[in-house]
Order: sequence, then C-alpha cells, then structure tokens
Amino acid sequence: MAQRDEADRLDPTPPPAGKSGKPKITEEMRANARANPNSWLYVIDEAFDPNGPVPSWAVVGAYPVSSAGQVVEDFHPNDRYRPSPKALGFPDPATDLERLLQLVRTNHRPAEDLPRVILDSTLFVYAMSPVQRTVIGFHDAEGRVLVPAYTAKSLVPKEWPHARAVLGRDMVDLLAGHPVAINPHDVVTAVVPAEHLLKALAEEQR
Repeated sequence: MAQRDEADRLDPTPPPAGKSGKPKITEEMRANARANPNSWLYVIDEAFDPNGPVPSWAVVGAYPVSSAGQVVEDFHPNDRYRPSPKALGFPDPATDLERLLQLVRTNHRPAEDLPRVILDSTLFVYAMSPVQRTVIGFHDAEGRVLVPAYTAKSLVPKEWPHARAVLGRDMVDLLAGHPVAINPHDVVTAVVPAEHLLKALAEEQR
C-alpha cells in the first residue's frame, strides 16, 4: 500500500464491507475523491479522529483516485491495520479495566498496562459464603491454578454460590503466587501473573 500523503484524503468512518470484504464506496467518499484527483482515498478506523494524528496501523486501506477524481475500485488493504474494539463490534466497556482489556486484545495498548489498572479496579471473585475473605482458584485445562475475577457481577457464572467484590490491590496478597484470570468466560479475557501485580504495587511505593 502506498505511504500516506498529507494531500490525500481520509475517510473517517469505514463503511460496511461488501461481499468482497472491501469497504463500500459511499457518496461522501466519491465527493472527497472528486475534490482530490490523482491521490489516494484512505479509509481509517472509526475509533480515530481523521482531523488528528492517525497512526499507520489505524488505516484500513486505500482506494486510488484517478486524474478525473473518480474512485478506482481497486482497494489496497493495509497489512499493518489493527482493527479497534469498535470496528470489531466489541460491546461498549463499562469500566476502565474493560476498556483496557479490549485495547490490549486489539494490540492498541501493551499488556504491561494491565496490572496498574487492575490494582484500582473492583473485581468479583468466587466465594462459598457472603462473609468469606479469601480467594479461590481453579485448575485450567493445562493444570495451572488460576483465580477467576470478573469486572461485573453480571458476568459471574450462575453456578457460583456467591461472588464478593474486592479491590484489585486488596486481592494481591491473597493470590499465593497464582495468576488472575480476568473475565475468563467473556469475549475479551486476560491472564495476569501475580508477580506482575506485586511489581505494580512496589512501583507505586517508590
């Protein structure tokens, strides 16, 4: 795909893809092309402001524009494109942690950002009774013990006897070195080692 040129036009909202998988060419796109002959019409991810800085990986791809200002239906996909959570149809996040989980999943943010946000997030963990003050882990398919924790009570498995709310930082000392599985049964999930959370706590105290 050609490099972005500042003189070329950006379309801020990728139209729905047709059967071919290409973004549909809208009347707005054609108007942009008529105003900018001999250029490229870049389609960018809807999560980005076309009037602000647009990283190269937020560009879905581009259509060539002819000397007559016509869109040439020869779409050039950007092999570096990273679809945003919005473009992938993920549900609107209800918390900062849910938002970050989606951004990490789509490679818009590094996984290293998760521990700090987990510390300040309210999570729902398994409990045998409402007064329980420990955390309980379960074996996964690989035999590891993981501590499941959910960002919303509505995500907690219905078969759990109880779920108690706990602040992430208050849970760290109870993990006994086991990793936390955030929203393990949801569309977007993450497994965070206990040592990463301990490191984030230590960095706060510096």
